[in-house]
Amino acid sequence: MSRFDLTVLSILSLCTLLLLGLWGQSRRVGRDDGVTYVLYKTVDEVGRAQLHALPFEASEPGADVSPLPLTPDEVSVWDFAPSPDGRLVAYGALGELGFSDLRLFDLASGRDRPLLACENASCSGPSWSADSQFLAYTRRSVNAFASGVLSPPRIWLLDVESGETAPIFSDSQRLGLDGRWSADGAWLCFVSPEAQQLAVINLTGGPADEAGQTDFYPTATGETCTWDRSLPRLYTTDFRQSGDEWMTHLIAIDVESGDQVELSVVGSEGAALVHDSSAVPSADGAWIAFQRKELEGPGATRGSQIWRMRPDGTEATALTADPAYDHGRPVWSPDGRFLITRRFPLRGPDVVPSLWLIDLETGEVRILVEQGDFPAIAR
Repeated sequence: MSRFDLTVLSILSLCTLLLLGLWGQSRRVGRDDGVTYVLYKTVDEVGRAQLHALPFEASEPGADVSPLPLTPDEVSVWDFAPSPDGRLVAYGALGELGFSDLRLFDLASGRDRPLLACENASCSGPSWSADSQFLAYTRRSVNAFASGVLSPPRIWLLDVESGETAPIFSDSQRLGLDGRWSADGAWLCFVSPEAQQLAVINLTGGPADEAGQTDFYPTATGETCTWDRSLPRLYTTDFRQSGDEWMTHLIAIDVESGDQVELSVVGSEGAALVHDSSAVPSADGAWIAFQRKELEGPGATRGSQIWRMRPDGTEATALTADPAYDHGRPVWSPDGRFLITRRFPLRGPDVVPSLWLIDLETGEVRILVEQGDFPAIAR
């Protein structure tokens, strides 16, 4: 076995040990300020994307508080992900020639530091393991035929504390991007672009499974998965066709049994002429919030609206219905009362994305941040 393969196996072994609770307890450090933050991106006057944090109080969300800038002025943020323990934010920082490195912001100390220098490569799409000790990320290396932006993507793992990193597959021909860990850390999904599939890796094995086994599910949308908070179930999308009309439907997949449910058609009498995407389960698992664009009927709009439904596809209900705006991926507040979404006007003159708050108890929809995009919660 090569040294390269040993490195990959050691990282996977560490993941297994962490999941079993045999190692890593002494390394856990939690925030003690008790504050929940809404993280989001803005663009400064020279076009650099900056990361901000807005303290979020459930009783009066967004009232009489000011956002806090997080990232250095000279850094432009590509994408970011808060850790499950709410202490850290990993983000891709754009550099010259389309390269991007990974950096780390500590919400407790306010410290920002380099995490991984991706020499002759572009690193992005960080996703945290359940214990906040590892990151899965997408790496695109420069080669003789393509730049760091256009070269084939591969999934790598990074030990946040030691800085050790290696591709998850020893086979360099295995491509992948946008990895996402399950809530218990036992599974990892990612987009497998060469076969237009969603790949799911079992990292720990089970009574009838072997650790490292990869299953594939067809999807041509290029959207990665989101995971149920407590069950071995993921949500993704795939295209459907009815006559000359193409739709995007939500699919729920039980990764242990392989059973699939097409959520978008539950309760529909016809072909469900909708574009659905970005399913996000609530913390208690009782609801799924998602984007929906109806293609016909009285609810048809040019932009996506925010809906919610039960995990089995029933009780689908629109939460917004403003045809002048497109709504982005929803984010749940920790207590499940609020949803936060990006709202983007479809016509000028002020075509600026803003963050809006949906109160699920009262139905009120109001502005939270006047200029912002890509919201996330850090708790």
